[in-house]
Formats: sequence, C-alpha cells, structure tokens
Amino acid sequence: MKLSKLVAAMLGGACVAGAGSIQAASWQAGDWTLGLGGNINAFYTVTSCDSGDLNSGGTTLAGLACGTAGDSHSVSNGLLPASLNFSATTHQEGYDIGANINVYYGLTSQGGAGSDALAFSTVDARQVYLTFGNENMGTITMGRNFGLFALDAILNDISLVGAGPSFSASDPGHTTLGGLGYGYPYTDRLAQINWTLPTSGGLSATIGVFNPLDGVEVGGGQAAGHANPGFHGKVGYAWQGSTPGLISATYLMQDVDLTSGASSQIEGWDIFAKVNINNFDLAGYYFQGDGMSTLALGGLVFPGFDPATGQAEESNGYYLQGSYKFGKTKLGINWGESEQKKISPVENTRVTLGVYHNLTSSLTLLAEYSDMESETSVGSDETNAFNLGAILFF
Repeated sequence: MKLSKLVAAMLGGACVAGAGSIQAASWQAGDWTLGLGGNINAFYTVTSCDSGDLNSGGTTLAGLACGTAGDSHSVSNGLLPASLNFSATTHQEGYDIGANINVYYGLTSQGGAGSDALAFSTVDARQVYLTFGNENMGTITMGRNFGLFALDAILNDISLVGAGPSFSASDPGHTTLGGLGYGYPYTDRLAQINWTLPTSGGLSATIGVFNPLDGVEVGGGQAAGHANPGFHGKVGYAWQGSTPGLISATYLMQDVDLTSGASSQIEGWDIFAKVNINNFDLAGYYFQGDGMSTLALGGLVFPGFDPATGQAEESNGYYLQGSYKFGKTKLGINWGESEQKKISPVENTRVTLGVYHNLTSSLTLLAEYSDMESETSVGSDETNAFNLGAILFF
C-alpha cells in the first residue's frame, strides 16, 4: 500500500495536512461526497522474556522490554487497531468543508481479561474533527485528532502495518507498541485547533493549540497543565524527482503547575527525514523532550516531573531504518533507542526485522522479529518477539 493511502487509513481518510480525503469507497449524497474505509488486522505473536537482573517477572514503568516473564502467546491487533473511518466533504461558497469520524476496535480485552471467554473487546473513538479552508487560506482543523509531534516517525515506521514490540505479551490490549518508547514517543490523540498554511513548492507548515496534557509526578502527584493552552507546530519540505524525499520538524510546548507549587513545562522538538533511492527507502528520526517520558507526552502513569523541585524528566531517542522492495515484497530493518535521564533513568533499545508481502493491493501478509532490551537503575530485561499475520485495508 502506498504511504498516502496508509496515512489516509490511519488518519481516517484525511491527509496529514487536514485537507482532502482518500477513501476506499465514496458516493454522492446531494452536495456531499461520503467516504468509508478502514482496516482489519490480526497477528499471532510469540514473546520470550528474560528478566535478567530484575527478576521481577515484568516491566518497570519506564523499562518496556519485559511485559511478562517467560514465554507468552497471543492473537491480537498490531500497532494499528482495526478501524472504521467515515468522512463527508463538500464545497460551499468558496470553501472546502470536511467531517471525519473514526472509530478503532481492539481484538482482545483490556484490564487483565484478555483471555476470559466472555470478555468484551475495546472501542475507541480516536478522531472526531472538522476541516474547512481553500487554496488561498489553507486549512483549519478543529476537533480530536492525532498530534503533530512524532507523527512522521510513527507513520513511516515499518511496523505501522505490523506489530513490532508489545507492551504486555500476556494481555496485549488495544495495540502493540511498535516503536513507541523505542525511538519515538506516542503522538497521542489531542483535542486541537490547527491552521495549515497553503503548500508552496513542497514547503508546508502547521501551527495550532491543543488541550493541555496533565503530567504525572513521581510519588503519585498529578501535575495540572490547564492554566494555559498547549502549543505545537510543524514545518516540512517534500520533493520529487529521481530521489524523492521528505524532511520535517515539529515543536511542542505547554506550561504545567505541579502539586508542590512549583511550575515547569512539557517541551519537545524532533526532526525526521526520508529518501527513496531506486527501490531502497532510508529514514531517520531524532527527538528531545522535557517533562515527558520516552513513551508518552504526558499523563498516563509515566512520571514527568520531580514533585519536590519541579525538575522535568529529560528524554531523547532516535531510529534508523532501511527497506528494500522487489516486486510485491519488502524487506525492512529498524534500529531504535530511547533514553530517560533524570527522574526514572532507563534506556530502551529495539531492533526489528520484517518481511511484508502485498498479496493483493488491499491485503498484506507479513512476519516480523523484534529484539528488545531495557536497562534501568536496578537491572535489565531482554525480550524477543516473533509475529505473523495480515492487515487488510478497505
């Protein structure tokens, strides 16, 4: 599947810039064009964990490699959950208008009930947003959508259509990790208002505000971030020709008030680049962040600040990736590493090898092998995982 269609499938039919739509099926309803698409995927995964020095039988909050000690088998989603994506677009009085409602589904059940016979799978409405604009003003996007920070990293990870590392092998839940925490943090689903400027000569730019994230302090304190909005922005340059490619950079910032009375910030920047040379695709990514873990921008159970001093966690990460396509088959390798330095020191490393075969234009069969290691202040964990499955886009 081409990247443009994969982006469309992940973003519910909307292009990254927020303008236009790509759906598997479309039809007219008066002045409106309705679109419907989505994906279904399933993977059989065998995970083997050596808890090493930790002997904990499981992962620490920041160390991701060992979700469950010993061997574990699962049938579950990959990095992408299954999805049903609906869009409606029209042109009215000089403006292109769009609506997107995208619902995601898990195969297994969360909350420790992954193997219960009568358990229910999860449903997550990750994206509900509107767009309007034209070629002169650009496009405004308003609603709940994926964030800008680290978005290109996840969209171009070879494991986006696969599984890669899992967070908990015995109870995989809604999705696997892919490269999250192993080279880039999760872009997250944010309530946001963005303005994407008109593209000029391959140059694109987006600026916006998002509903502020709460940070979590070590010791259980909740860091409130809602006194001020969050801000993010992105610039990119894409080119065609014999060696087409893309380079982009994003920035994210918001103020946070800690329960101790101190104040701090969640802040991060990243840069991504890729290039195609004949049948070879090469990609690289790097990020630095304060007040965020290597896995998440804020919230969840991952500490971002010291409760006494207000000192922010410092994190960084990168990945290098190469793939080669011959016929309908692609071979790929991804090396990724993330590190936290201050509050919860940890280093997570991942290597993923994958084979991806387009049986048809809609159906991809694939196999991946991932080797992961987490080093913390109290020891190390090592895990390897093999997954075999398929993903169908419609």
